[in-house]
Amino acid sequence: MGWTRPRLLAYKNEWFDASLDHEGPACYKIGTGGPRGGNIEWHYVGETVNERQRMTQYGSDGSHLSKMINWHLKQGWHIWYHACACRTKEAAKRMQDNLLARWEYDWNHTGNR
Repeated sequence: MGWTRPRLLAYKNEWFDASLDHEGPACYKIGTGGPRGGNIEWHYVGETVNERQRMTQYGSDGSHLSKMINWHLKQGWHIWYHACACRTKEAAKRMQDNLLARWEYDWNHTGNR
């Protein structure tokens, strides 16, 4: 299973949940970029048991990333995400941990290389 194409999650005060179609385990990244998805900088990697619910949670209250997401939205950035479906939450966690060991994600506070 591969990564989805980047999907627009938010811009200004609008959240786009129509593209949230997977209701199973996934590893995902959240980033900022332009209106058409150009030059996305991936800031955060996470894992979840239900991709749709997790992305909806970011849209409703931002969860633990709300301050960073809101700051970037106020600066005019578009919030993007993409995900990779996994067979289990444990597989998604392994994928997340491998990415954190290899790359630096500035919104992740633990696990970065």
